[in-house]
Amino acid sequence: MTIHEKKVKKIIKLFIIALCLVLSIFALMSISNKICKIIKSKNENKAIIPNVNTKIKDEEQIVANSKITKIAFGKNNNVYLYDEINKQIKSIGDKSKLKDLLKLSPDKTKIVFRYFDEAKAIYPPHIIIYDIKTESLTDIAIENKNVQQIIDLKWIDNVNILVTGHINPSVSGYTVYNIKSRKELISCMGTIRDVTINNKNILYSNTPHIFPQPKSNLFLNGNKIFEASNNKEEIFDGIISKDGTMLAFRSSVENEVDSKDEVSAYLNIAKLNSDNKSISKLKKLSINSDTTGEMEFDDKNNLSIVGDEFIYKLKGDNLIKVVNSLPKKPELDQEQLKKFKQVLAIQFPTDFISEETLLEDIDIYDMETF
Repeated sequence: MTIHEKKVKKIIKLFIIALCLVLSIFALMSISNKICKIIKSKNENKAIIPNVNTKIKDEEQIVANSKITKIAFGKNNNVYLYDEINKQIKSIGDKSKLKDLLKLSPDKTKIVFRYFDEAKAIYPPHIIIYDIKTESLTDIAIENKNVQQIIDLKWIDNVNILVTGHINPSVSGYTVYNIKSRKELISCMGTIRDVTINNKNILYSNTPHIFPQPKSNLFLNGNKIFEASNNKEEIFDGIISKDGTMLAFRSSVENEVDSKDEVSAYLNIAKLNSDNKSISKLKKLSINSDTTGEMEFDDKNNLSIVGDEFIYKLKGDNLIKVVNSLPKKPELDQEQLKKFKQVLAIQFPTDFISEETLLEDIDIYDMETF
């Protein structure tokens, strides 16, 4: 082989090596781009298809990031629905009738309110359920005479509504109506503490202003299950576990203080017996009066008190205080509030609404944002 042939052969070999290197680099770049796209795609879809181990965390993130686009509100004895996307406000229900007491369902798909007449009482009164998507109305006549002077409406869940009626200064009437059957499920008179639909349990106190004053008590479905031994003890809330086997309530004694000279309160926990007529294993724990929040039983009957800043979890005979990291309900930002006022100004020109106008000054009330 001549020297020339050797040089040509060497050059060809080097060319092949260089070509292989170039192809390898392109291949690596292509794979890297695909991996990046996959990672990006996963990150973009993370909130939609959460990993099993991070499902709760992702759901909390969705709630925290959800944006308000609608506002239900009352004004001038009427009920309105504001749509930010369409920039419009519309009256819902019969425009010829007065309305109030609006409440938004937990799943944010329905609004309940009542019709009323300022000149004369309507008997029986009617509550109306407005379906936001279909714009359909469901009319429920309130036949129970103990709640016909309606003073409040509250969603128990997405299909059951608690109606509260005035009887006298110390006694109210309560009835739960199902919006599908439009029938009454359960009712009581006194001061309601809790309702569980599955077991049709209604927990309440009955302490009318009579002499001698009755001791603080708790009734379950008409049966007295607890009465305080101290006539100065006052019950201020109570709940039943989801399975109907546990009871918790908080109480305090007038002018009673603890060893630190602070006003004391009590957390009471008991087992509801199967006859639903009595309790057992009552445990009374001293707690600080500033232990505020809503009491909740979880599915395993663990008790917590959920406040705005802290959650108090019952472990044995102690309440463990932890920071409340649950997602907060979204609020209107300044830009959204500005847009809302602009549409309000068009809808109600005689109110002379500007960006500086306070909503309460133009009689906006019972606002529900979602």
